[in-house]
Amino acid sequence: MKAHIDTITDLLLGAAYADKHLEGDELTSISTMLCKLLGTDALPAAQRDRIAAFNPAKFDVKAAAGRLKFESAENKRKLIELVASVSESDEEIDMAEDAYLRKVAAGLGLSDADIKDLTIEVLEDEELDGLLAD
Repeated sequence: MKAHIDTITDLLLGAAYADKHLEGDELTSISTMLCKLLGTDALPAAQRDRIAAFNPAKFDVKAAAGRLKFESAENKRKLIELVASVSESDEEIDMAEDAYLRKVAAGLGLSDADIKDLTIEVLEDEELDGLLAD
């Protein structure tokens, strides 16, 4: 994954901005993840600069995810889990963050079924009947 650290940085930042507001915990979470991926204690200047220069309005999530040519399903899954972790770091998951996660997955060639455990499930009206009955 180190070879793709710039694209991964962008995808994580995209997750932080998906709900249109950036929380401090999200940036801390991203920095921690990047340090672990890079095997460093401190975020390198190149990644700090990339974070500072990131423009969410110009970011194409599907194109970025499509540039990653992970052969292993395990690496794809790890990346999706990292993206989901950024979304969860503000302790609030909304539909925009869920849609973003799905776009990353699609760009990686993963289906909704592949990420079902990480996405929001919207229940249909008929599924609500008897839901609270004991």
